Amino acid sequence: MNFMMKCLRILQNKYRWLILEKRIRVFNYKFQFLLLLFGGLFILSGCNKKPESIGLDLVDNGKLPVFDTTFSVQAYSVVEDSVVTDETSLNLLGSMYTDNFGLTVASIYTHLRLLGLAPDFGDDPQMDSAFLTLVYSGYYGDTLTPQTIRIYEVLEDFYKDSTYYSTDKFDVSDVELANYTFYPRPTDTVSINDSTKVTAQIQIPLNETFVNKILNPYDDSVLVSNDKFIQYFKGIYITADSMISPGEGSILYFNLLNSRSKVTIYYNDSLTYNLVFNTNTARIGNFLHNYGKSLNQNFRDQILNKDTTIGTVNLYLQGLAGIKTIIKMPEISDWVNTNNFAVNEAKLVIPVSDYPEELKPADQLVLFKLDESGNAAFTDDQLEGDNYFGGNYKNDSTYQFRISFYMQDLLNGTPDNGLVLLISGKTINANEVLLSGTEEGIKDPMCLKIVYTKLK
Repeated sequence: MNFMMKCLRILQNKYRWLILEKRIRVFNYKFQFLLLLFGGLFILSGCNKKPESIGLDLVDNGKLPVFDTTFSVQAYSVVEDSVVTDETSLNLLGSMYTDNFGLTVASIYTHLRLLGLAPDFGDDPQMDSAFLTLVYSGYYGDTLTPQTIRIYEVLEDFYKDSTYYSTDKFDVSDVELANYTFYPRPTDTVSINDSTKVTAQIQIPLNETFVNKILNPYDDSVLVSNDKFIQYFKGIYITADSMISPGEGSILYFNLLNSRSKVTIYYNDSLTYNLVFNTNTARIGNFLHNYGKSLNQNFRDQILNKDTTIGTVNLYLQGLAGIKTIIKMPEISDWVNTNNFAVNEAKLVIPVSDYPEELKPADQLVLFKLDESGNAAFTDDQLEGDNYFGGNYKNDSTYQFRISFYMQDLLNGTPDNGLVLLISGKTINANEVLLSGTEEGIKDPMCLKIVYTKLK
């Protein structure tokens, strides 16, 4: 018995079996003995298996009374809540119109900061040209469609140390500071000094109205500090014209903290002055979704009409505070009443439906449990790390999550408040994902696969 207890302690230390022990302590002594026996077999076999493979060789070899089964799940898609979008790592800009999800427009509110304080522009400075340069950091959608970008002055204060959300809007002037139509080229490179190549950028021409705000302020004192300048010129609003036809447009990712992202004013033939973005710059993303433009009736019924019964056909996910999917396991409550079970492994398998080449699924999804108030919380499986938990897009066109601890909780009587499925990095990720529904009769439905041991 001392030897078996040592085995158990080794298992606990190496594979975090303290969590599992907490869940199975409610079972009878037969299962405790089974755990010790399994521990001894494992130690004798070398103690070098990955956590996710523990016990599966015993299943294959028939050494334990272990079974596997597949359960249907229930799921439906709904609109996501707004998300915090101030000072994110990337800023998104552009317009995209897809058959399934309708219209999306991403815009930016941002401060500009003086690179040099109290600049001396001389008497009667004359503008030559001015550009807002934005450095690309990716894209999503169709870049063969031209985008039209418009820039306006912000008339309302916003602050670096405040929290802002994807639906927040601020008063802006109706006078354009820029109106620029271009074809996105986010994968191109730019040559510097005829030799060094760097990531692509766009340069948006700014008009004389903007330049005069900088070169000819009503009082030169507004340029002596960034605080005074931001009180004088509160920032710019950068937005895109809405796409008109389905299949057009893209959301462009920009890195405003790249040193090449800035405003450059050329004046008096050979002089320049820069306004910059940095870590002290307030930057806010605004996302607009018009789901009424979707051509997919199933999507419209789920999202606009809030029909929770038709996730059997298709389900949906969208970044930028777009769409999330709720998942529940109603069959588990009936199953648990038939016997006592210990879950060896539970996997939620989420197949992806066909998609156009330019609308690839997200690289990773995230999954949380919902509490009784509907708030998202970590599962114990998630705390084991991504290698264990899963969520990456796989070569078989599925996402898979290991939810063994979560399922054991349900078997032990924890209420099924459901799970919520989201696109990872939803504030900086514009991906849309069309998922297979839950109906058993369709090809590759979303389902739950469980490997389990009967305890009596």
